[in-house]
Amino acid sequence: MKKSLIVALCFAIACGYASAKEKFHDGKTTLSADEKAIVMKVKEKEDKGFSILWKNPNIKEFGVMKWDSDSCFAVPDAPNDILDSIRDQVGKLNQKDRKGEEVKISATIFKYKKQSFLSNPVAYYELVARNKDGKTVWIAIDQIKPCQELATSLADTDSNIVGREIHRKIREEFSL
Repeated sequence: MKKSLIVALCFAIACGYASAKEKFHDGKTTLSADEKAIVMKVKEKEDKGFSILWKNPNIKEFGVMKWDSDSCFAVPDAPNDILDSIRDQVGKLNQKDRKGEEVKISATIFKYKKQSFLSNPVAYYELVARNKDGKTVWIAIDQIKPCQELATSLADTDSNIVGREIHRKIREEFSL
């Protein structure tokens, strides 16, 4: 009897773990149900790029990236200027001329863990690029821990670090 109870408990824990990994984040999102389903199929990466990145296979190149302020959102715990910092850094990616269609970028900070005595803050976010027809060009979901190692000066704020890291990740992922 004890063995069957232990086996049942282990099975329940394993099933719970498997379903937790397949769950989409709990925060606000700009993605439709179909887009969420697509992103959930993408395997997380371990490199320095975005944890999850989906690229539309039908769109080969994109050009200018415009900021879609109407679709951006940050949770109240996030710094007030975090979206402005991300916008400014995304804008810097347009300094070089690129061929391809124009895309609108929206950023959603769906969770922000404030700094505590023993831990750095963590910004959990999704970026969505859509073309003029509203079709998704790419989706990125990731997190950034703005820490002193990522700062370029003592005056860097957490928002500056998050914006600069997003800039770096977009540049690396799309070879810009």
